[in-house]
Amino acid sequence: MNPPDHPSGKHAGLAINLAGLGRVSLLQAIARNPETSLYQTDHEGVVVKVFDLECGRPDEISYGPYANFQAELHTFEEIQAVETLSPYVPRYFGANIDYERKYAFIAMEFLHGQNLRLWAEDAAHAGYAAAQLDDLLQSVVQTFSILDLFHRHGLVVLDFKPDNVIRLADGAVRLVDLGAFFTPRHRRDLSSFVYAATPDHAEVVIDVSNLQAGVPPAVASDVFAAGVALFEMATSNSRLMIDPATADEILAQPAMYRFRDSQIQDVWKAFPHLRHELPLVQTQLRERRLLFSELWHLLKAYVAAKVPDWESLSEEQHAQVLLSTGTTFIMEQLPPELSWLAGPIARATTLRSFRVGSIAELVQLLGNPAPDEVVADLAEHNSLVRMLASLDLPADCVCRPNTWDVRWNGTAGHWAIAAPAACWGLADNAEFVFLRRECEDEEGHVFWRAVDEFDADVISGRRQNLSRLRQNHQAWIL
Repeated sequence: MNPPDHPSGKHAGLAINLAGLGRVSLLQAIARNPETSLYQTDHEGVVVKVFDLECGRPDEISYGPYANFQAELHTFEEIQAVETLSPYVPRYFGANIDYERKYAFIAMEFLHGQNLRLWAEDAAHAGYAAAQLDDLLQSVVQTFSILDLFHRHGLVVLDFKPDNVIRLADGAVRLVDLGAFFTPRHRRDLSSFVYAATPDHAEVVIDVSNLQAGVPPAVASDVFAAGVALFEMATSNSRLMIDPATADEILAQPAMYRFRDSQIQDVWKAFPHLRHELPLVQTQLRERRLLFSELWHLLKAYVAAKVPDWESLSEEQHAQVLLSTGTTFIMEQLPPELSWLAGPIARATTLRSFRVGSIAELVQLLGNPAPDEVVADLAEHNSLVRMLASLDLPADCVCRPNTWDVRWNGTAGHWAIAAPAACWGLADNAEFVFLRRECEDEEGHVFWRAVDEFDADVISGRRQNLSRLRQNHQAWIL
């Protein structure tokens, strides 16, 4: 709800100057929290994120919002400098800080779309029709593929959650809210990194402990967040419900959670504002709602007390029992149509020693593989597969597609592979795959063929290559 003294937002009416756009006026806040507000502007397609630096003292600014502004600005600049990453975040128009008026801003592209959480809720209300489920999974796999691409370039997202992924009308997705990223810049100077994450979607206790020990954030943090995101999209909840009788049974045995609660209290000392968002395990049990970050530690203690001779079992047997128990616990809370997601969610969120090692591995658990005859057709006839073979590059990225990654071309009589899927598989090598336009079908989908560089089409003065189609969901390679 808007404060009564600022119905359109505290900074509504503010005018800023942006290179290439000139004077831009802030109209009204379309989203806000205590430290930042996102403003609609009088330039269509441009929004401005304002960081309120007011602290109540005339000669000082609020350090928290200032640090968040600096972190997000530097991340924007780093991502914009990497051609393969910049298409997956909003376009950046400029930033500045006004120390006298105590605000800072970042101007960026306004994305017309819906976040993944809301989009998943719409799919649920529609009853999970087969086509909608495929669309939902395609967007999830596409999002996770982008996460994997960021990891390949040394960036960890950390605060990944469905609210921070926007699905556009053409099916493309973008990551927003870049303030929490851990980048190569931080890796060179860990002391420059300001940790920020949402406890519902992060392993705050582990992350903080690692940072205090000089250990940088790892891909495992994003794998965990991806698993929580899957659960949230399926249930609209980021926390797990626990049976009252089981919760009371655990509460009666404080040894199961006392050490973990002491670790959470240590986090409170470093980040006092997390007291409410990161409650003690004891509190979570009383509320009958568990954070994913606490589930597996608690479950391990509970199972150890229940399974005879637990200490004599091997580490592999521990993993099997724990994963089996946790998967069943998660499955019971999923809608029947999505119960199969329990396995991938468990594998992504379990203890790090048992967790899948990368987003790419998680994606393999989520796919809906194309039929064998489609795969065989691609292997024998697809121009991209043949070109990869001639360049001694692996063709797995196009020979193991999902159902949504292939399309039949009646003119050629063969299947084609989606350009964005091929780009993800090839990563930076995509720019060395040159293309010639073959045909367009009645629905506007364009089919291309991989060719030698000098046989490729010339578009805007450049030879057409696969990397230029990484965001084009109507582009296919025959």
